[in-house]
Amino acid sequence: MSEALHLASLAMLASASLHAVMGLLTKRAGDRLTFRAVMMLAGAVFYLPFVLSNPFPGWDVWRFLLLGAVLHWTFQMAMIAAFERGDMGLVYPVMRGAAPAMAAIAALAFLGESLSLWEVAGLAIASTAVLGFGWPEKGGAPKLAALGFAAIAAVMTALYTVNDTAGARQAGDPLLYVGWSLIVASVPILATAAIRRGRALPGLMRQELRWGAVAAVFGSGSYGFAMYALSNAPVGPMSALRETSVVFGALLAAWVLKEPFGLRRIALAILLAFGLVVMRMMST
Repeated sequence: MSEALHLASLAMLASASLHAVMGLLTKRAGDRLTFRAVMMLAGAVFYLPFVLSNPFPGWDVWRFLLLGAVLHWTFQMAMIAAFERGDMGLVYPVMRGAAPAMAAIAALAFLGESLSLWEVAGLAIASTAVLGFGWPEKGGAPKLAALGFAAIAAVMTALYTVNDTAGARQAGDPLLYVGWSLIVASVPILATAAIRRGRALPGLMRQELRWGAVAAVFGSGSYGFAMYALSNAPVGPMSALRETSVVFGALLAAWVLKEPFGLRRIALAILLAFGLVVMRMMST
């Protein structure tokens, strides 16, 4: 494994763990829409000095930023709806699990990347295992609405992954693109919160400020690590590696939220790891 690929892999694992914590904080929030608005605003403020100290992006980058804002808004609204209708242990794996296969297909179609037969096999195993995390426990009824919104979130994840990867490559500086993306993407979610919460929004934002700011740090770190990895390695394998967040998420759901984990999900985690190892070994 080359040094660049090794660093990209470590960055994506860091992104996965930080993303799982961010998901946990979102699930625990009292008002999830306001929480996400606060988180996005805090992230934008965090990056503002950095982006203002660099040249203003041209249209070749802005077209990705604007499309990304739409995709990120749709993802966040679907994620909020999924969390409001189902346990983290149910919807989070589905949100993250369907994304790697979709991202790999989208990267093949739009970025010209290709996967070997072994990489496809590993990706299929990993994605199947991840989706298995969201399958109802024995005797439990599936929550179709929650799973439906989780599936929409997964589609948006795949789309914004490819879009933002192309944008970061065009910008030539992944962190600069991340900063502008957070600033631009914060506008629609703040507008949505203002419309839906009205005059109550300032008070709600104060209530969510502490953990929203913490989540912004985790979210910015997760996104930054992901963009670094995706800008320096193929999208398909890196996107799949990021989906190890479902393992971290399942552990956090069991440990913090006291949601059931069980032997079945342990077996799925092992299967997921096996699929990722197959894919990673065949990509070197």
